[in-house]
Amino acid sequence: MADEKIEASSSHVEDQPSVRVTEQFFQAEPAWSKYIPGGYSRSRCVKLSGMPMVICILILAGTCLLFFGYDAAVMSLVNINPDYLEHMDSAGGTSKDAARIGGIVSFWFLGFLVGALMAGSYADKIGRLKSIQLGCVWGIFGACLLASAENFSWMVCGRIISGVGCGHLNTIAPIWTSELADYNLRGAYVSVQFTMCVAGATMTYWMEYAALKTQSLQFAWRFPQAFQMVFLLFIVLVANFLPETPRYLAKTGRLEEAREILGRCRLRPSEHAIEQELAEIQEAIRIEATSSAHGFISMIWKKDALHTRRRVGLAMGIQMMEKLCGPDAIAAYGPIIFGLSGFTGNLPALLAGFNFISYTCSVPIGMYFVERAGRRKLMLIGLLVMGSSLLIAGPLARMAINTPETDLYKKKAYGAAVVAFVFLYTCGFGSTWITCCWVYPTEVFPLATRAKGVSLSMVSFAVWGAVINEVIPYVISAVGWWVFIMFAVMNFLQLIPVWLFYVETANRHLEDLDILFASDSPLAYEMEREFGEKKRALGFHADAPAPVHTV
Repeated sequence: MADEKIEASSSHVEDQPSVRVTEQFFQAEPAWSKYIPGGYSRSRCVKLSGMPMVICILILAGTCLLFFGYDAAVMSLVNINPDYLEHMDSAGGTSKDAARIGGIVSFWFLGFLVGALMAGSYADKIGRLKSIQLGCVWGIFGACLLASAENFSWMVCGRIISGVGCGHLNTIAPIWTSELADYNLRGAYVSVQFTMCVAGATMTYWMEYAALKTQSLQFAWRFPQAFQMVFLLFIVLVANFLPETPRYLAKTGRLEEAREILGRCRLRPSEHAIEQELAEIQEAIRIEATSSAHGFISMIWKKDALHTRRRVGLAMGIQMMEKLCGPDAIAAYGPIIFGLSGFTGNLPALLAGFNFISYTCSVPIGMYFVERAGRRKLMLIGLLVMGSSLLIAGPLARMAINTPETDLYKKKAYGAAVVAFVFLYTCGFGSTWITCCWVYPTEVFPLATRAKGVSLSMVSFAVWGAVINEVIPYVISAVGWWVFIMFAVMNFLQLIPVWLFYVETANRHLEDLDILFASDSPLAYEMEREFGEKKRALGFHADAPAPVHTV
């Protein structure tokens, strides 16, 4: 079993500081990859180290997620634009029209699903940076179609192709940063990216709001679709000058380049620490090469020594739960949700815009706590805060709606209370789950299946995102303020699987997690107990970095 393999091959780095993996475990890039321009080049990569290099990495990754946030929210006010509705033949206000508009939003998730699977299938072969650049090409093509759309079918094609590009970027960018980051900074890296993601959503909302008020209706929905090309062109250009991940370089046999990138990307590099980390990466490559679960199907169905199937379940499960928390209902249908507070006219749209701003401001809170409190505690706290906020907001919304206009003071007071608790819900999500649900899938998979594993988690994100975005308008129409209670219950129910199965991954080397997941038990507390026993048996403290294994 994996436990025996790992323990039998373990030794301290000081006993053998230079660990080598035989060439049979290396996987050279396929010959066809040279026909894909761009990507990493040792001679072209910027000669920066430490914090300057980290800043460059975060700028590129942040722009990738800025595009994701922008593209995901770009339909927020487009959906109520009269000129857009006329072009889509959906201006009648019927249930059929609502289905067509919701379908256009949801088709983006279909493209996202396809893009995630595509990126996962070749990111381990051609590298992270080339995969990101290919995603940009899809995104640019999609943006051109969206900006020029004249009918429903045209718009659907544009949404799908744009989603393919976004699926590439959102799958690979977090992997790229997680594999470049110090082990105790992975969560902070992802938090920075998703601060940019929410900033992108905020940007597009207010851009569309301003355009609706100052420009023609046609400009107000076409210009935001075209503007996203600016981000994509920036990514395509800048990616040529940044480093590939040391784990990918080591996997393809370029150990000297991997060592060099490790030294440049660490804030406090030392020769001993770099050699130890490179040794851990090499041993992980050796162990993972013996796993039988390397393809999408085998990862889901086949039981292997690394428990890849369990990791797939955790990664896909966290994305499903993230959608069931209810953030899409607040983000994509914000004006409708804030209309449940009893406010009318232009105020619900303004409140939705201010909610995006509070959302953006809350994400850096997660940046501070994601490593200090850990993923597990932050998710549990977030579920409690979000569930409680919505549970209170529901009855308040009922009071706001049912209070007659003659008692305007009380009606506004109830409405303001609803708004306050919805804002609290949004801040709870932004400061906890938006970071955890994206960093967790990048951590739980071994190197050999990391790109494919994260892409499978993106499939879950896309499927559940499409379902939620399609049904939410009908749910709100059918149950009104009860939608708050519905999502509150979902948040509380999710406390159970998080408590039972989601083991802590913070402040652990990615290679350390192979030992953690070697446990035959899926229960988090059993995995932690066995992990501690193994580490102590090898002479390490349970919280110490993983021991280096030799071949």
